[in-house]
Amino acid sequence: MNENVDKQLDELSKKVLLKTRVEQPSFDFTNNVMSKIESFSASSITTYEPLISKRSWILMGIALMSICGFAFFGTFNAKDSWLDALGLDRFLEFSIPNPLSNLEFSNTVFYALLLFSIMLCIQIPILKTYYDKRIQL
Repeated sequence: MNENVDKQLDELSKKVLLKTRVEQPSFDFTNNVMSKIESFSASSITTYEPLISKRSWILMGIALMSICGFAFFGTFNAKDSWLDALGLDRFLEFSIPNPLSNLEFSNTVFYALLLFSIMLCIQIPILKTYYDKRIQL
Protein backbone atom coordinates (compact mmCIF):
# COMPACT_ATOMS: atom_id res chain seq x y z
CA MET A 1 0.00 0.00 0.00
CA ASN A 2 2.84 2.36 0.79
CA GLU A 3 4.44 1.58 -2.60
CA ASN A 4 1.12 2.38 -4.32
CA VAL A 5 1.01 5.80 -2.68
CA ASP A 6 4.63 6.44 -3.68
CA LYS A 7 3.87 5.50 -7.29
CA GLN A 8 0.85 7.80 -7.37
CA LEU A 9 2.87 10.67 -5.97
CA ASP A 10 5.62 10.00 -8.47
CA GLU A 11 3.19 9.97 -11.39
CA LEU A 12 1.53 13.15 -10.15
CA SER A 13 4.85 14.96 -9.82
CA LYS A 14 5.87 13.84 -13.33
CA LYS A 15 2.60 15.17 -14.77
CA VAL A 16 3.02 18.50 -13.03
CA LEU A 17 6.61 18.85 -14.20
CA LEU A 18 5.75 17.97 -17.80
CA LYS A 19 2.86 20.44 -17.95
CA THR A 20 4.80 23.39 -16.60
CA ARG A 21 7.15 25.30 -18.79
CA VAL A 22 10.53 26.69 -17.83
CA GLU A 23 10.23 30.30 -16.83
CA GLN A 24 12.67 32.80 -18.26
CA PRO A 25 13.54 36.00 -16.41
CA SER A 26 13.15 39.29 -18.18
CA PHE A 27 16.01 40.74 -20.20
CA ASP A 28 16.85 43.41 -17.60
CA PHE A 29 16.43 41.12 -14.59
CA THR A 30 20.07 41.32 -13.47
CA ASN A 31 20.22 45.07 -13.90
CA ASN A 32 16.97 45.54 -11.98
CA VAL A 33 18.17 43.41 -9.06
CA MET A 34 21.58 45.09 -8.96
CA SER A 35 20.05 48.58 -8.98
CA LYS A 36 17.84 47.67 -6.02
CA ILE A 37 20.83 46.23 -4.16
CA GLU A 38 22.82 49.41 -4.81
CA SER A 39 19.96 51.54 -3.51
CA PHE A 40 19.85 49.48 -0.31
CA SER A 41 23.59 49.73 0.25
CA ALA A 42 23.52 53.52 -0.25
CA SER A 43 20.76 54.05 2.30
CA SER A 44 21.49 55.41 5.75
CA ILE A 45 20.00 52.33 7.41
CA THR A 46 23.11 50.21 6.92
CA THR A 47 25.74 52.80 7.81
CA TYR A 48 28.18 51.65 10.45
CA GLU A 49 28.31 53.51 13.72
CA PRO A 50 30.42 52.17 16.57
CA LEU A 51 28.61 51.27 19.77
CA ILE A 52 31.20 53.08 21.86
CA SER A 53 32.27 56.49 20.58
CA LYS A 54 35.88 57.64 20.39
CA ARG A 55 35.29 60.12 23.19
CA SER A 56 34.09 57.32 25.47
CA TRP A 57 37.14 55.19 24.60
CA ILE A 58 39.41 58.12 25.43
CA LEU A 59 37.67 58.71 28.75
CA MET A 60 37.88 55.02 29.65
CA GLY A 61 41.58 54.98 28.73
CA ILE A 62 42.30 58.02 30.88
CA ALA A 63 40.37 56.46 33.79
CA LEU A 64 42.27 53.18 33.43
CA MET A 65 45.62 54.95 33.24
CA SER A 66 44.80 57.03 36.33
CA ILE A 67 43.76 53.90 38.27
CA CYS A 68 46.96 52.12 37.23
CA GLY A 69 49.03 55.20 38.11
CA PHE A 70 47.43 55.40 41.53
CA ALA A 71 48.01 51.67 42.09
CA PHE A 72 51.72 51.98 41.26
CA PHE A 73 52.60 55.40 42.64
CA GLY A 74 49.86 56.21 45.12
CA THR A 75 50.01 55.48 48.81
CA PHE A 76 47.18 53.95 50.75
CA ASN A 77 47.45 53.37 54.45
CA ALA A 78 44.75 50.98 55.57
CA LYS A 79 45.27 51.82 59.24
CA ASP A 80 44.09 55.39 58.71
CA SER A 81 40.96 54.42 56.84
CA TRP A 82 37.31 54.30 57.79
CA LEU A 83 37.58 50.53 58.23
CA ASP A 84 39.20 51.08 61.65
CA ALA A 85 36.37 53.33 62.75
CA LEU A 86 33.80 50.71 61.78
CA GLY A 87 35.78 47.81 63.17
CA LEU A 88 36.02 46.13 59.77
CA ASP A 89 39.79 45.85 59.68
CA ARG A 90 39.60 42.10 60.26
CA PHE A 91 38.33 41.74 56.68
CA LEU A 92 41.60 43.09 55.32
CA GLU A 93 43.42 39.97 56.51
CA PHE A 94 40.77 37.54 55.31
CA SER A 95 42.22 34.95 52.97
CA ILE A 96 40.37 32.56 50.71
CA PRO A 97 42.02 29.15 50.20
CA ASN A 98 42.84 28.27 46.62
CA PRO A 99 41.36 24.85 45.74
CA LEU A 100 43.44 24.66 42.55
CA SER A 101 46.81 25.12 44.24
CA ASN A 102 47.72 21.41 43.89
CA LEU A 103 46.62 21.16 40.25
CA GLU A 104 49.41 20.27 37.83
CA PHE A 105 49.27 19.95 34.05
CA SER A 106 51.23 17.46 32.01
CA ASN A 107 53.40 18.62 29.12
CA THR A 108 50.88 17.26 26.62
CA VAL A 109 48.04 19.35 28.03
CA PHE A 110 50.29 22.40 28.20
CA TYR A 111 51.33 22.05 24.54
CA ALA A 112 47.73 21.39 23.48
CA LEU A 113 46.56 24.56 25.22
CA LEU A 114 49.45 26.50 23.73
CA LEU A 115 48.64 25.25 20.21
CA PHE A 116 44.95 25.99 20.72
CA SER A 117 45.67 29.56 21.80
CA ILE A 118 48.03 30.13 18.85
CA MET A 119 45.45 28.78 16.40
CA LEU A 120 42.78 30.95 18.00
CA CYS A 121 44.97 34.03 17.62
CA ILE A 122 45.50 33.16 13.95
CA GLN A 123 41.84 32.45 13.19
CA ILE A 124 40.36 35.58 14.72
CA PRO A 125 41.93 38.01 12.19
CA ILE A 126 41.18 35.64 9.31
CA LEU A 127 37.51 35.36 10.28
CA LYS A 128 37.29 39.11 10.87
CA THR A 129 38.54 39.90 7.36
CA TYR A 130 36.24 37.24 5.91
CA TYR A 131 33.15 38.73 7.54
CA ASP A 132 34.24 42.28 6.73
CA LYS A 133 34.52 41.37 3.05
CA ARG A 134 31.19 39.56 3.21
CA ILE A 135 29.48 42.63 4.65
CA GLN A 136 30.98 44.91 2.00
CA LEU A 137 29.68 42.76 -0.85
